[in-house]
This record gives sequence, C-alpha cells and structure tokens, in this order.
Amino acid sequence: MNVKTGRCVPAAVAGEAAATHPTEVRRAAGMLHPLSTVVITSYGAAHHDVPQAPRPVTVDASLLPQPDAMSRAGQQLGGRSPAARAYVTRSPAGRLVVDQALERIRQRLGPGGQVAVHVRSPHGHYRAPAVAEEIADQLRASGVQVQVIHRHLGRPDPPATH
Repeated sequence: MNVKTGRCVPAAVAGEAAATHPTEVRRAAGMLHPLSTVVITSYGAAHHDVPQAPRPVTVDASLLPQPDAMSRAGQQLGGRSPAARAYVTRSPAGRLVVDQALERIRQRLGPGGQVAVHVRSPHGHYRAPAVAEEIADQLRASGVQVQVIHRHLGRPDPPATH
C-alpha cells in the first residue's frame, strides 16, 4: 500500500519494498485491497424473487448441463455436492461461464468495495449453486473475501403456472 496515497499498488510499480502488513492480498495480475468483498447469491428464476443489489455481476447458469441421476446425498446437497459441482463446472460451457464471471468480478474489485454476484438457474438447486461455489473457491484462492448465499437450495420448486 502506498502510504502517501492510501492506494494499493504492486510494490514493483510503487518502487518501494514489498509491504509486510499481514492482511494485504496479492495476486499475479496486481494487488487487491484487503477489504474487497464479494457476495455471491445463487437463486432459481422460477421462484420470482431475484436478489436485489446495485449493479450486480449476473451469471446465467441455465444452459449448463443439469446433473440427471444423483445419489440421495447428492440430491440433499444439490450443487454443493462434489459430483454435481464437477459435472456442471468441468464441462467446456461450465468452465467458460466461470472464467467469464471471474474476469468481470475482478474488474469490479477495488479498495473497500463490495461486489454483488447473482448466479441464476431455473430452480436454483444444482447449476447455480455449483457455479457460485466454483467462483467462490477460485476467488478465495486468490485472497478475496467471499460470502455465498444459496436462496433456493433445498427449497421445493414453485408450482408451475400455465
């Protein structure tokens, strides 16, 4: 952190020795401020209660592969189960959705900021939670503080309207 300006910059750019404050976060592409936080909310569009936040990064997991047959444990965990998560996020389309979301999120991170991320799928049981957890794990691995909320995981599907 540049003491004069209060801004986080890579030490090499600032021309000074690396800072030693334990909460500073570094990653290969630059430095993130330690107070940057990402709040990821997965939800099902069929429930008609879209999360509210100013300027969220929106991620649509609706077209990703849906896990068909799941074990009983996998059904209870939904998209958080290792099998469902791998099935959804390891497909070429799943990797693309996650990578594009990460790029958009990283563009929004800044000093003391909070980034809202809304991940939707039709019912919010498998695809949206799987993508939300994958994004969260990758952000945490680069030192970003992340909170994940699954609005519809474990809730019954709403009645169909015709």
